[in-house]
Amino acid sequence: MNSVTSITVLAAIKSVLLAAALMLALGSCARMAPPPGGPEDKTAPEIARSAPAHDAVNVARESDVFIEFSEPVNRPSVEASLYMSPEPGRRLRYRWSGKRLTLDYLDPLPENRTVVVTVGAQAKDMQGNPLESSQTVAFSTGDHIDRGKVEGRAQLPEGTRTLTITAYLFSDSLPDPMRDAPDYRMQTSPDGSFELGYLAPGRYRLFALDDRNLDGLWMPAGEWIGSANQDVTVSELTGPRVTFVPTEQDTSPAMFLRARQVHASMLEVRLNRDDAPMMFSVSDSAGAQTALYHVEDTTASGSWRLYLDRELFGDSAVAVAELLNGERPGLRFAVQTKPDTSRPHLRETLPGHRSITREIPRELVIIFDEPIMLRDDTLQADLREDTTHIDFTLEQTDPAALTVIPARPLRTGAKYNFTLPNSRVSDRAGNLFADSLLTVSWSSFPPDSLGNIHGVIRAPDSGPWLVELYRVKDRKPTATAFASAQFDFMGYPQGDYLVRVIRDANANQRFDAGSVNPFTFSEPFQWHPDTLTIRARWTADVDFLWTTVTQQ
Repeated sequence: MNSVTSITVLAAIKSVLLAAALMLALGSCARMAPPPGGPEDKTAPEIARSAPAHDAVNVARESDVFIEFSEPVNRPSVEASLYMSPEPGRRLRYRWSGKRLTLDYLDPLPENRTVVVTVGAQAKDMQGNPLESSQTVAFSTGDHIDRGKVEGRAQLPEGTRTLTITAYLFSDSLPDPMRDAPDYRMQTSPDGSFELGYLAPGRYRLFALDDRNLDGLWMPAGEWIGSANQDVTVSELTGPRVTFVPTEQDTSPAMFLRARQVHASMLEVRLNRDDAPMMFSVSDSAGAQTALYHVEDTTASGSWRLYLDRELFGDSAVAVAELLNGERPGLRFAVQTKPDTSRPHLRETLPGHRSITREIPRELVIIFDEPIMLRDDTLQADLREDTTHIDFTLEQTDPAALTVIPARPLRTGAKYNFTLPNSRVSDRAGNLFADSLLTVSWSSFPPDSLGNIHGVIRAPDSGPWLVELYRVKDRKPTATAFASAQFDFMGYPQGDYLVRVIRDANANQRFDAGSVNPFTFSEPFQWHPDTLTIRARWTADVDFLWTTVTQQ
């Protein structure tokens, strides 16, 4: 591992260069537009040639090093996404001439080493077209080029175009991604795939991070990170495969950023972490009470609304959050006796309003955004199958939820509609439901319009496995199957799907993304390489070949 000191200044320069690249792109829109009537430039730049040449050996240590692009490029974006191994730190200068970037090493090149220069996928041409993927030039000052590699895939967080893959060669201490500069790094392709090549033989630990300041280090407060599913031994014979699912992993202690009582029944609180608390409690002069109901406020991270069972007494009270890891942060706030005058609103329904269901629901669940009260007289509520009334019972199954239970099973292919006047639902302060009539409509697919998938997992490793089915059109998981070797998805709408298989290493029937502190590996996953098409009244057979290494 390298010392972080050697790259600190270069990292700061890269952050400035990236900002300059954005300003240059924004400020030059008018003059960089194509001539009127001409085709818009959508061609990605690439490395056209280099010196020393790619794969050159016995390169003199005093040699000039340059890379030349296929077209003029946005220079700050190239410099900001340039990675080198070994890392020269401050002992490097950039010199441009047209499409050529010369790397002026202030010291001789390292003796008998493979030198790797990578331009990341964030580099752009003058029209803002990024590289299609990271591009690498490798040469050696010895008679041999290291050809070890690691390949794999990282799941990109929503809104992220690429991630940085960092690799640490094990030495006398475990790598710390917050403090230790990686031995090798590169950026993923837009689909999250990568091939990190020209590695020296040895054992490595890898991470994937949303390296926003391009310094190769993890900043917990603002950057997502994922540990690989295993440490890998790299040789020139095989290429290990690894996978990552970066998550937000803030290592700072949990604390309240704000606690404010909006009215007598509700508090707004915000924590510095996005962890979902198990429960909230509030203590005042009359004692402690557990919040009757809490719901996430999606307008701001770590924000929640707490609803109380009774009013608070005294001038102040203390809100406490109980987290899964045992932490119990608290914060004192001023008691507010203002009455609750806000009306309850609909949060969601299961099935969803105007949805088409694959399976026949046995009940309808209606969830509100705050605790509600159901009036005794519900005779005006109505459930219809097409135009026919169906008997049902209406129960309050949660402080903020109602459940509609039909007196007989529902049938496929029919349309259903449930209505409830707002006079029958209020919050605990007596405020009626916001809409005059609560309406939920849904239907189900006819059985003869659905199809199936049957699959077999062929792997050197034993299960158990989690198999996820995703719709291509929105990339959202539709279903999960638990399998030992075979899996089935029965009765799904026609369309194109993707399949992801996860090795459930701890057999807890859920995916574990791993963590940095304490360190745990992610569970490995792989995608089926082909899009699967479901057709009505048809079963698609799938062979899933699970691979852990690639032969060189």
